Amino acid sequence: MILYFDTETTGLRPGNIIQLSYILDDGKTQKGKNFYFNAQNVEPSATAVHGYTPQLILQLSKGKVFGDYATEIHADFLNAKLIVGHNCNFDVAFLISEFKRLNLQFRYNESFDTMRFFTPVLKLERSSTKMYKYPKLCELCEFYQISEKEISAQVKRIFGGDSSTLHEARFDTTAMYLSVQKSLKTQPKLFERLSNYLN
Repeated sequence: MILYFDTETTGLRPGNIIQLSYILDDGKTQKGKNFYFNAQNVEPSATAVHGYTPQLILQLSKGKVFGDYATEIHADFLNAKLIVGHNCNFDVAFLISEFKRLNLQFRYNESFDTMRFFTPVLKLERSSTKMYKYPKLCELCEFYQISEKEISAQVKRIFGGDSSTLHEARFDTTAMYLSVQKSLKTQPKLFERLSNYLN
């Protein structure tokens, strides 16, 4: 089982997760899960990216907090043979922080970072150095010619709801999942690696 995931948060430093979405993929079927968590404070800079205000999050979460779903989330992440994220360390740091507040340890088996893996594939040049820059998720989708319409259709299929907004966790998780799937035809080593986690 492979778990593809993304979070939306209250800011850049490990504060709170306000949305967690993930896709559980066994190689045959994909199951999406989406959670909203109530948070008192959301940094304006974060709201500018994902559009979530404290009032909207209260409405979407119905007052539920991370701890209300911690057991289910922990089980899904621990049961997955591999977790996949774009800038994975950022999201994992927030998950570790959330579980620590509950006096629990966040554990998982192995992780795979699409941002780092696809850096030498896309070869996006930096203006200041000779090193390639990390690709944004939208740049990854553009490289593999994945449209917003295609992503939204797959969000509806996997999560059972509509989403057409970038920087919304269901959308971004699905975009990352589709990017990985399309890359497998040209990345045999990645195909071989991921196949091992589906057996």
